[in-house]
Amino acid sequence: MDNRLAPLLTHSKSLTRAEYRVLAHLTAHPLQVGKMTVRDLAQATYVSTATIMRLCRKLGFSGYSELIWHCKQLLSDTPHIGVEAGLSADLPALFGQFINNYQQTFRWVTEEKRRQFAALLREKESFFLYGAGFSYLFAEYLTKKLQVLGKTAFISGPGDSRNIFLSNAARYEVFIAVSRSGETEQVVDKATIAANVGMTVVAFTRASANTLAGMADLHFPLYDEAVHYDAEAAGVTSFESNLVLLMDLLLLEATG
Repeated sequence: MDNRLAPLLTHSKSLTRAEYRVLAHLTAHPLQVGKMTVRDLAQATYVSTATIMRLCRKLGFSGYSELIWHCKQLLSDTPHIGVEAGLSADLPALFGQFINNYQQTFRWVTEEKRRQFAALLREKESFFLYGAGFSYLFAEYLTKKLQVLGKTAFISGPGDSRNIFLSNAARYEVFIAVSRSGETEQVVDKATIAANVGMTVVAFTRASANTLAGMADLHFPLYDEAVHYDAEAAGVTSFESNLVLLMDLLLLEATG
C-alpha cells in the first residue's frame, strides 16, 4: 500500500466489503491511478460501476473523476508553494475577461447537451473528425483523446482528398466538426454528406448563427469575442482555450 493514499482508508468502517476492495486496489496500485477508467477499475475488482460511484459519494466526492484527482494530489511529490500573506497574484489584466468568457460558454453548454455527448461516447465506437486551419489542431486533439479512450477515431482536413471521406463515411457512426466560423465550405460539405449517410453530426463553433450549427444534431456554441470570424487567423482571443476547456469537461463527465 502507498502510505500517501492512507488518508482514504479513514472511512473504511462505513464501507461494504466490495467498496473496501476497490479502495484497497487503488492504494495497492498507485501507478494505475489516473490510467484506469471507472469500468476498468470495476472489472479489476469484480464490482459494478454503481458500487464505485457509491464509494465516491461515501468518501465525499461527486464522482470518479474527483476521486482520482484527489488521489493524484495525495501522490504528488511536488511541494506546494505558499503565497505570502498580503501579496496578490500578479495576473494579466485580461485574466478576468477570459474567465468571464469561459463562464459565458458554459452557461450555453447545458446539462442536456453534455448528457447527449456522454451518451454518444458510451454508445458509439467510431468517430470521424474534421477541421480546417487552426480548427484542425483542436479536432486532432479530440481525436487523440478519443483514441486513448479506446474509440475508433479518424481525423481529416482540407488537405485530404474528398474521396477519402466519401469512401469511409459509411464506416463511422459520429461526425465531429470543429469550425470557428461554422461557414467553412469544406466542413459544411462533409457535414452534409455525414448527415445524408446517417451519421450523428456534432459541431463545435462560435455561438453566433452559422450554417454548420443549423445542420448539427448536437451543437456546442462557444463565446467568441472577435467581431467577425474573418479576424480569427490574426487575432488572439479566448476562443481556442475555451474550446479545449469544453472538450476536456465533456470527456471527463462522460467517462467519470
